[in-house]
Amino acid sequence: MLQVQHPQPVAQPARAAAPSGPGPALPCPHPTTPWALDNLPPFSPVALKLLNVLNDERIHVDQVSRFITAEPVFSARVLQIANSPLFALQRQVTSIPHAVIVVGLDKVKAIALTRALGDYIAPVLRRKALLVCWRNTLAGALLAEMLAPACGLDAGEAYTAGLLCDIGRLALLVKYPEAYTNVITLSGEHSHDLLTTERTLFEIDHCQAGCWIVGQMAMPAWVQEAVAHHHDEEPAAPFRLVHVVRAADRLADTLGYSILPSQEQPCFEAWMNELPPEFAARVNLDPETLRAEIERKLQAWS
Repeated sequence: MLQVQHPQPVAQPARAAAPSGPGPALPCPHPTTPWALDNLPPFSPVALKLLNVLNDERIHVDQVSRFITAEPVFSARVLQIANSPLFALQRQVTSIPHAVIVVGLDKVKAIALTRALGDYIAPVLRRKALLVCWRNTLAGALLAEMLAPACGLDAGEAYTAGLLCDIGRLALLVKYPEAYTNVITLSGEHSHDLLTTERTLFEIDHCQAGCWIVGQMAMPAWVQEAVAHHHDEEPAAPFRLVHVVRAADRLADTLGYSILPSQEQPCFEAWMNELPPEFAARVNLDPETLRAEIERKLQAWS
């Protein structure tokens, strides 16, 4: 189980621009559409609306409820998740406005965004290797949400950043399911770095691809930074959301959700070094219980 002691929130950089650091520059260095991202399958209208409201702190509950409810099939799926064991509600929610009241607007937005991305990649999930990619993304988002309070950061923002940090990979595997399966196979069999293999085949890696995608939208700076820098060896100080997303991504690998399970993963002691000592001291981690909890939540999304 992951138990945390909640500290006072740490200061975050201004939302107007993400801090600089190693890795792809922000905004995306590609002034034109990279060929690998040309004519991407479109995101659903509800997914685009959800992405575009992430940076709008003035968004009203009624607006979010209205555009989710406008698509009945999607709305039903959101309600299905809200009523699942994931939230263990005392009574069933029967409408999106009701769900907002019971679980909160931020949680409903997170459910809806996860459902929208899941629907986007659903056509390719028959391929086992690509299903592993989606489970890796979900596990990283859930772990970022769990870790954030120990670091004085917002759990909802950590979940969103963890979910969207691999949006470039999701886009590549939707457009090129066979080619991306080969990327995973080759990287695993020959112990190649996945980002390097992506650049060899697509002339762009999934961090750069994601950077370009979110650059086309009015995305918050903290999302853009997580997308661009979550695989950096050591993102620039101070410790902030991108560091939590990076640590959660590596913890997902450690727990068995790696895209390349054949490659050696960091042990828990090495993973704990991802967190500054003052934050690591607040995390009480039981790996077996934590993995069981993540698996339970992943089953609720399936």
